[in-house]
Amino acid sequence: MSADSFRRATALPDPEQDGTRAAMPATGTVRAARPEDVDALALLAQELLAFYGLPARNQRSYMAHVMSAELFERESNLKILVAESSSGLSGFLAYVEVFALANCQRSFFIQDLFVTRRARAGGVGGALMGELLRLADEGDVAQIDWTADPWNEKAVAFYEKIGPLLKSDKILYRLAGPSLRRSMQDQKR
Repeated sequence: MSADSFRRATALPDPEQDGTRAAMPATGTVRAARPEDVDALALLAQELLAFYGLPARNQRSYMAHVMSAELFERESNLKILVAESSSGLSGFLAYVEVFALANCQRSFFIQDLFVTRRARAGGVGGALMGELLRLADEGDVAQIDWTADPWNEKAVAFYEKIGPLLKSDKILYRLAGPSLRRSMQDQKR
């Protein structure tokens, strides 16, 4: 994505700018992540964990090693867009493409959209979403889904300004940690 298209992508409103178009550094770009980005992605992942008050259970070098293997050495369904400026990576959007069997449509599911604290309110989130919207248009994707934590008011405001959103009364279920292991053991019985 060129600097001009980076600016166009930031037409998505930034809630910290009261709905006005956020200025983006002219040198900024949004692009697909590359293998040489894993160290910076690991740092961003650690900042994401800190934002949510979660401990980083692994050292950054280990995280970069695993990211390299899982994202670039194996066939991965996860795709990552990164926002880059002269000071390095300032955000990422991780998503998967899925095929909905019931309605025979392709869709994207956003796993994470994260922008560093110093880059927030600078249009980076809008640029990342703008590129995903461009990819959806280019790839005939029928919908984009994601979740947001209700307590994250700035994220909710940002998403609400993108356009009409389908609100769901569905419940998100997750098996992880001890409950996942217990369920796997119960399944074996």
